[in-house]
Amino acid sequence: MRVLDQRNLPDERPASMDESGRRVFIFPAPVSGFWRRSRSIVEIFLIIFFLILPWIKIGGHQALLLNIGERQFSIFGLTFWAHDAPLIFFLLAFLTIGLAFITAIWGRIWCGWACPQTVFIDGVFRKLEYWIIGSHIQQRNLAKAPWNIKKIFKLSLLWSLFLLVSLVIAHSFLAYFVGADSLVEMTQYNPEENWTIFLVMGFTTAVILFDFGWFREQFCIIMCPYGRFQSVLMDDDSLTVSYDPGRGEPRRGKTKSEEPVGDCIDCYKCIAVCPTGIDIRDGLQLECIGCTACIDACDEVMEKIDKPRGLIRYATGNSLRGIKSKFLEPRVAIYSVLLIAVISALIFSVSKREDIVITVLRGKDSPYQVIKKDGESEEVINHFKLRLKNQTFENLSLEMVLPDIWKEKNIHIVSQTQAIELEGGKNSTLHIFIKFPPSVTGVEGSRNIKLDFIDAKDNKIKIQEDVKLVGPKSI
Repeated sequence: MRVLDQRNLPDERPASMDESGRRVFIFPAPVSGFWRRSRSIVEIFLIIFFLILPWIKIGGHQALLLNIGERQFSIFGLTFWAHDAPLIFFLLAFLTIGLAFITAIWGRIWCGWACPQTVFIDGVFRKLEYWIIGSHIQQRNLAKAPWNIKKIFKLSLLWSLFLLVSLVIAHSFLAYFVGADSLVEMTQYNPEENWTIFLVMGFTTAVILFDFGWFREQFCIIMCPYGRFQSVLMDDDSLTVSYDPGRGEPRRGKTKSEEPVGDCIDCYKCIAVCPTGIDIRDGLQLECIGCTACIDACDEVMEKIDKPRGLIRYATGNSLRGIKSKFLEPRVAIYSVLLIAVISALIFSVSKREDIVITVLRGKDSPYQVIKKDGESEEVINHFKLRLKNQTFENLSLEMVLPDIWKEKNIHIVSQTQAIELEGGKNSTLHIFIKFPPSVTGVEGSRNIKLDFIDAKDNKIKIQEDVKLVGPKSI
């Protein structure tokens, strides 16, 4: 197994590959300090949040549910269906523009602080390696050692724990797509009864185990598209983890003894702790995920040699050159305007969205019919077609009634059913006839009335719809 030589990093290729393109394994040293403690707190919060979120209910629904198979989406109390594509578009637009906005200001803070790849590898998998195998030096020595009983035992135990963690992550991940309650129910039956879900779970577990346990930084360097986008999204006013060459150069040991030197003592600690095996002193690089490990490592060395902290720090390219950075540059301003527009459109759309949508259409036959009642009096009949759409996840039972004010005018509804059953997310069509005396429409030949749709569970009006009655004009 090839192991990274931290003092001889290649210039023409990523450090995790040798000259023939084969994998070079990286074993980063542990680090302590302000940024390490801060990231640990964030990682613990994110892992707990990820694990418990599927079990949180908001408004009786899973806090975050993306059930693609049944086209059900529940996002923090808001319920969506496939036909709510515009609302889902606003959410995706918010996430995309928000990521671009954050990157333009704070660089790859997502990669170093919140990306699941970083959070789980750094917060769980490497912790297990330190616990089972030992320090990064012991890990490196074990990797280069020949196969023996000790190596087989340690690696078997380590990968068994990796598998267990991967199963927990995969099941939690799957709960976001099939529902936590449904997932628990599925686990109580034979896998053959939910064969598709079982295969998806197995595949997801295998991917997580492979990626977090072995592939690791290769995903960030080779496969993740975000690293490529950063060159477009960032500029010299973006805040990134940076080495200050004006203060650090020339490095000690690189000049003659009588020449002035910078604060960098060329200790290689910043490389030793880097999870992607780069030298931050070479400037901003695609492989850098902004994890801040090099900041803590360098600050620790600076304190030991009585130098100010911050040789490696969060800084912008302009500030390192002595140029004042601009926070509200044109690109950031454009992102801000777009974010405000998307959020406003989402809030407006959600506020106007109703749980039940009822469309009242006039029948295709004649606008009205007049019939004789009891051989003498006349009665007018209007035909309407109701299209009802239930945009919630619950089945609803609605009763269609007329307010008392219209009942007193002898207006009646004739329908095949008074109780309307609406399944969650389903549409229904109902034909009704409304009968009324000609006096209702009067000289204008029309009259607007209201129909109440009452929820059978609580006998409260769920929605009201305007209906326009037409009839002969009275002279």
